[in-house]
Amino acid sequence: MAKCKDLTELLPPSLLRMLLLNCSQKLAMLEKALTKSFPESLKVYGTVYHINRGNPFNLEVVVDTWPHFTTVISRPHESEMKDDLDNYTNSYFMFTKDPEKLREMLTNTDVVNWKQVLQIQGFQSSVDKALKDVSACKMVKMDIFKNILFVKEKTVNPLDTSKGQVVPEAKEEFTAAHLLHGIDGQTFRLAPLSECHADQVNQGWGFGGNDRSLRYIQRCIRHFPSFSAMDSDGNPVCWGVTEQSSEYRMGFTVRKLRNTGIFKQLFTLITQPPFRILEDAPLYCHVAEGNEAAKHATVRTGFHIAPGNWYQWTCSPIKSLL
Repeated sequence: MAKCKDLTELLPPSLLRMLLLNCSQKLAMLEKALTKSFPESLKVYGTVYHINRGNPFNLEVVVDTWPHFTTVISRPHESEMKDDLDNYTNSYFMFTKDPEKLREMLTNTDVVNWKQVLQIQGFQSSVDKALKDVSACKMVKMDIFKNILFVKEKTVNPLDTSKGQVVPEAKEEFTAAHLLHGIDGQTFRLAPLSECHADQVNQGWGFGGNDRSLRYIQRCIRHFPSFSAMDSDGNPVCWGVTEQSSEYRMGFTVRKLRNTGIFKQLFTLITQPPFRILEDAPLYCHVAEGNEAAKHATVRTGFHIAPGNWYQWTCSPIKSLL
């Protein structure tokens, strides 16, 4: 483990700065620039994608320098992070071209509020190493979740600044009745989720199951596209939700319909025209390393395993655990 030291007196001021990007033109430039570093930059790109299209989660972006940045961190505005124990809201997304610059930024600026329980997401092993070093310096307990990253397309159409900022709207075709077919002749309707389904999603989500995750899911369903296969009684039997980094998450199928092909039908439909629900965003998701059934199902929908891994680091200040 690297020895913790204060670099403030050793580094030139330019390396200790962090710049908040709040100019729409610069954010559009950043969105375009991040496409050149896929898949490593996908998490941060996804947040910038939503910031440039209405910013429903009130996120902001910090870089080390501009325009020639090496490190980008997106995070909620301070006004959002009111609950020190809510790691769902207190979420940071990181991408770096230089792990040492990231380590310096995390150590010597207040870009991250280490006094809160929080989570960090990214796709780089270099970020993992930097966070391990910094967490020891900051007296933070860190739990690491590493899963397999899947992507479906390598390119996107970056924001066209000449058209202004556009908030995605639900497609008419997606909200219209569309049938999926079970192996026993049963049919299901393609439909978005509503907030009344949040508890069911929460109970099926491996990272959820508590009151804070429930509020987070409700907010995601309220502001971002979601999708499901509904039975004849209007109950979702298979679903997924997109979130503030544009990732397709919380995928779940009720037990009695697993291995019936319903997930494949649903996920295939919502990731291709005319049903694709995030038209200009990259298509990506993650699957736990040991979940062979989910891995095979994801591949069958047209996704492939990307280089690197999906990481989530959950951090808790040690003093709050005592």
